[in-house]
Amino acid sequence: MQHALLVCLKDLRQRLRDRTAILTAIVAPLALTALMGLALGGAQGGSGMRLCIADLDHSKLSSGFVDFVKRPALGGRIRVEPVDSLPAAEKMIQEHQAECAVVMSPGFGRAIESGNPPPAEILAARGEQFAMQGTGELFRDFIYRAAIPHDRAVPEVIPRSAGGQMRIVDFFAASMTVLFLNFGVLSGVRALQAEVDSRTMSRLIASPTPPYAIVAGKLAALFLIGLIQMGTMIAATSFMFGTRWGNPLPAAALMFTSVLMAIGLTAFLMSLANNAEQGTALAAMVIALLSIVGGQFLPPQGLPDVFETLTRLTPNGQAFFGFLDLSAAGAHGTLMTIAEPLAVTAIVGLSGIALAGLRARGSLQRMT
Repeated sequence: MQHALLVCLKDLRQRLRDRTAILTAIVAPLALTALMGLALGGAQGGSGMRLCIADLDHSKLSSGFVDFVKRPALGGRIRVEPVDSLPAAEKMIQEHQAECAVVMSPGFGRAIESGNPPPAEILAARGEQFAMQGTGELFRDFIYRAAIPHDRAVPEVIPRSAGGQMRIVDFFAASMTVLFLNFGVLSGVRALQAEVDSRTMSRLIASPTPPYAIVAGKLAALFLIGLIQMGTMIAATSFMFGTRWGNPLPAAALMFTSVLMAIGLTAFLMSLANNAEQGTALAAMVIALLSIVGGQFLPPQGLPDVFETLTRLTPNGQAFFGFLDLSAAGAHGTLMTIAEPLAVTAIVGLSGIALAGLRARGSLQRMT
């Protein structure tokens, strides 16, 4: 344990003294976030939402939802547009007169009083995922507050046309954080591969220090560097741009598995090459390609719904949209909100580290 700690601290000191690494990990993503946010949408744009409400039940509970949305605690960020029918609500969405709509069908109040899921639909225009998820959480919050006792069934909400509504600067805050996490970790993995190429690793393994302690210390250093990078980015974007990352507990869990994913992905890609230079080029190319497919350069507004499905097929896309989902859920976000991103990033990370370890072990055996 002591040997692993010494190796970890030594690698940490080397990385924190590397100005290029700091520029890549912190300065560059912050600068790009500010530049893209201001250039494409402004740092203050998109903070409000137009919500269309169709109360077809006309009960005390359905009317109470309107008051719930208009309550002062929301600071007037939601503008309510009342309509009297489902077609009218659909027309408002289709003509982009509202980002989202809630339709409460007849029997809404009676269903809540009897403990059944109330008949309701949430409609959203294509490209309005943030609005849809935020409205869904608001609606569920109202149901939980209105239901007595508190063991009512979770209301079934029927979303239509998922997509994503957010401030541009918030989109790129999450995007650049995940993108440069991969490049930041890649720099550390490259240094590790360079030690293998120069036979420094072989000499370390031949020393009295146990091999497992050397590997554990270097992986721990990589992991801590990734956590420091992400933590700094989250704190900086929150302070500089007012970005909200959602509930801290699930956000920390996703940060943990995202760093694991970055280490596993880059380590595996590096292990496929013959040396550090080739591995760096290969990993950088794959990371850039995955970032494009993962939707980290272009907000999904106006793109087909299938685009989000495609982005979630990539591990970095899972991490990226996991943070967006948490931001949309706000204080109501839980580990279940990001269950899929947590599972995918953890599996990719552990699998990549295991495969890279097997290949590295074979290479070291051939060298010795």
